[in-house]
Amino acid sequence: MNSPFANIFLSIQERIKTNAPSIKHIDQDLGQLKNARPPVSWPCVLIDFEDFTFEDLSENVQLTNGTVVLRLGFAPYSNTSAATPAPFAEQALNYYDIEWQLHQLMHGWRPLKNVGSLCRTSATTQKRNDAYRIREIRYSIAFEDYSTKRTLSYAPATLIVDEQVQLPASS
Repeated sequence: MNSPFANIFLSIQERIKTNAPSIKHIDQDLGQLKNARPPVSWPCVLIDFEDFTFEDLSENVQLTNGTVVLRLGFAPYSNTSAATPAPFAEQALNYYDIEWQLHQLMHGWRPLKNVGSLCRTSATTQKRNDAYRIREIRYSIAFEDYSTKRTLSYAPATLIVDEQVQLPASS
């Protein structure tokens, strides 16, 4: 793949798949969680890239800054009220441990050797009208894009000497 976004996505997907077996579904965020019955296995992580800006450096090289968004989704489990028996409340709160594990995998990690490390900038809960729990964790990332860098080439200078030209005598 040539796109840094595709390669970052694949690297994040592989890291989660390899190191967080409790996460059952890892995919691009194409709006799956907006459906009444999201077409995912639970828990899931959906990956997206948002708010990328590009700054010209020189010779068509750009500095790229943006946000990797991980939407961590959980199916409803049970109540966590003070009246809920402890084992059920602990199981219902397990999503916090999964989120913490995901964060430990991502924060400070470089998805590619030529890309900066991920840095968590926020974590929020999406307000929903159903019982699904969706946590949105945002990570900043930066890299330099050399894909359109100008290739400079140099031609040797050619000097043509016209024997008929006379230089003025120096004084």
